[in-house]
Amino acid sequence: AEKRAKRKLKCINDQKDDEYYAIIIGAGFSGLGTAIKMNELGVDNYIIIERHGHVGGTWYANQYPGCTCDVPSYLYSFSFELNPKWSHYLSRQPEIAEYLEYCTDKYDIRQHIHFNTNVTQLKWIEERQSWQVTTESNSEENILYARSIVLGSGLLSNASYPSDIPGTDKFQGQMCHTAEWNKQIAFKNKHVAVVGTGASDIQAVPEIQKMNISKLLVFQRTPPWIIPRIDRPISDWQKNLLKRVPIILKFLRLFVYWIYEPIALSFAYRWPLKFIIEKLVKYNLERQVKDVELRKKVTPSWEFGCKRMLITNDWYPTLQKPNVELVTDRIQEIKSHSIITRNGDEYPVDIIIWSTGFQPQEFPLPVYGINGCSLAEQWSETIQAYRGVTVPNFPNLFILLGPNTALGHNSVVIMIESQINYIAEALLYMDQNNIRSIEIIESVHEQYNKDLQSRLKRTVWQKGGCHSWYQDAKGNNTTLWPDFTWLYICLMKNFDYENYICRT
Repeated sequence: AEKRAKRKLKCINDQKDDEYYAIIIGAGFSGLGTAIKMNELGVDNYIIIERHGHVGGTWYANQYPGCTCDVPSYLYSFSFELNPKWSHYLSRQPEIAEYLEYCTDKYDIRQHIHFNTNVTQLKWIEERQSWQVTTESNSEENILYARSIVLGSGLLSNASYPSDIPGTDKFQGQMCHTAEWNKQIAFKNKHVAVVGTGASDIQAVPEIQKMNISKLLVFQRTPPWIIPRIDRPISDWQKNLLKRVPIILKFLRLFVYWIYEPIALSFAYRWPLKFIIEKLVKYNLERQVKDVELRKKVTPSWEFGCKRMLITNDWYPTLQKPNVELVTDRIQEIKSHSIITRNGDEYPVDIIIWSTGFQPQEFPLPVYGINGCSLAEQWSETIQAYRGVTVPNFPNLFILLGPNTALGHNSVVIMIESQINYIAEALLYMDQNNIRSIEIIESVHEQYNKDLQSRLKRTVWQKGGCHSWYQDAKGNNTTLWPDFTWLYICLMKNFDYENYICRT
């Protein structure tokens, strides 16, 4: 690994004067990890375009109360930049954001970042064999060119609002989405409605309930399965030990990795382990919720694991607080100061918090490839990519955490690093062979995704009796990797040039 890391791109200085070697979109884990790899390869002619004013990506955008990672801190960090300073076993949002700020400065990346800038279009220019990137900042449009594009913004970057609820424009109170949190909202003595019972909601609701509110209404469509949260503070002496003896930190990461990795057996292979966990989860529900009617409302009808498993100790107790009410009837309409449900009940509301997730099936910006081919149109039937990274008709376009590379059991940072390594291997191959562009062969892409969907059919995500945001309109799972992460690491170790159209 050390020998591989010392390799540099040789032809980096042969770029056109008005062209970047690479433009990276997004300054979260994906974008920053790619930038660090660019530095390692000896590339200085790159930029990161970030729509916010800070690095962090989702860990800057999501600042709702109680925002916490549900993956252990030792895993939710770069493997080459382990952090001995975590305050808890499960990290809080401010700490993760601080960690990414630290990485940005340590690896001298900030000088490459264009903050408060939106990418409005990507277009492949055949004559140049490069990408035209249209950006907007302070209402000014700018055109840039790049040999390669790395999309580090992910498929979970745009907040999703329900389109089937009329009247949101008539509401005269305050509204915000958990992914676009408004810190100026004053909750004291207010009637608050939270719509949704997903990963953000189960963290935010217990914290909102503590804000001296008059009433908290939780509108639930489908209940989630809840796993007890195993978390603890990390003491100062433990932090000092990890700092002074880094090998222990590496061992801890490896140890925690192999504790979490077998969970793939539960979801991807539906081994008995899943049913053992499911029994424990049901016992946890029965233990915490004694009221029979409430227990019925919060008991899912689908198998454990079919949707994202949610980790908390506070959800069930919060729902039983005297100023909290769980509403399971669908919302019919929103009025100026109230919410109407389908059975005709009206609930006075001052504040509405949308906890309705993201838009994983919609690509966040217009992308046009060879002969003007639209990525949105190509993905209109179903979202697919080769190994989650490359797509036919879109040369030199690399996607991080693309289709079917999110996880249901381990840290996505592992997947990100594997993909960055694959991209680096591709760039090195292009450099060594004087190749200008690469494009995945369509038949290879199709066969890969055919095999992938075949493997997904055996999983609990497909057979568990639910429809989730993991799936597209046809029921195909376009989100999750259906196997162990170590298999993906091996798959992405080398660049398979024989599966690509290489143009000089």
